[in-house]
Amino acid sequence: MNIELQVIELENRLITAMQASDIKELDVLISDDLVFTSHTGHIFTKAMDIEAHKSNNVKIDVITTSEQFIKVIDDIAIVSVMKKISGSFFGTISTDTFRFTRVWKFNKESGQVIAAHSSQVVNL
Repeated sequence: MNIELQVIELENRLITAMQASDIKELDVLISDDLVFTSHTGHIFTKAMDIEAHKSNNVKIDVITTSEQFIKVIDDIAIVSVMKKISGSFFGTISTDTFRFTRVWKFNKESGQVIAAHSSQVVNL
């Protein structure tokens, strides 16, 4: 399977794991070295992200993808994707649209997210 198809599969697995707060799957898909910058400018590590799901501070009801662009460079894939997300985030219920950029690093077995950034999309 080529890397672009793997990325599509991994992105789908990530979304499913996020919606289910599937800690085991998130642990597989997210690198221990993750650096995630949220739309509020806060930095999250893998441990912080997983803890947010484990403690129910992040509960995602619906994620709808409207755009996806994938660029593969050697063993790295950069994904830019727009998603509408509904759920509860640290006690605040919201439905908003975000643009995510994720960097997937591949090894012999699979890929993991090593970096991500989100921006809230306004005035669609």
